[in-house]
Amino acid sequence: MNKWTKVIIFVEVLWVLLLVTCCAAVVQVITARAETKTIINGQYVKDIDEAPPINQVSEALDEQDANGNQLEYLGRFFITYYCPCRKCNGSNAGIDGFGNPLEWGCVAVDRSVIPLHTKLVIDGYDMVFEARDTGSNVDGHKIDIFVPVSHNEALEMCKDQWLNVWRLAE
Repeated sequence: MNKWTKVIIFVEVLWVLLLVTCCAAVVQVITARAETKTIINGQYVKDIDEAPPINQVSEALDEQDANGNQLEYLGRFFITYYCPCRKCNGSNAGIDGFGNPLEWGCVAVDRSVIPLHTKLVIDGYDMVFEARDTGSNVDGHKIDIFVPVSHNEALEMCKDQWLNVWRLAE
């Protein structure tokens, strides 16, 4: 083998090693992005075996129905998430529309579509939410769910989700 053949073989081996390293890095990124992230009882959980069901009628609907409460279907709403930071809340950071601290279960709505203090059941969540906030980015058929996480984590949770929403009449 001459000198140039050895150089070419060496360069090809380097390219293969680089390609394998890049593929491994891509697999790690995809795996990290695919982690199931959810909130259970107001706590952000990174590692969970099973996320809440999305786009299926929630168990909360069955529970509320069994308690004799009536549910009124409001339609499909675009669901987003917000945290208590100033980027999400401006000068009202951490405070809802009534001056109370934001907490899990609080949602921001367009008052012309859903009145404040309305109790809501959102498909895929086994709980009842309350419309206690508004926002400049919440208009029409959009609901912004408060989550007690960092701003970046709240942004990561935002996916193109249109979910069924019901009003709970007590």
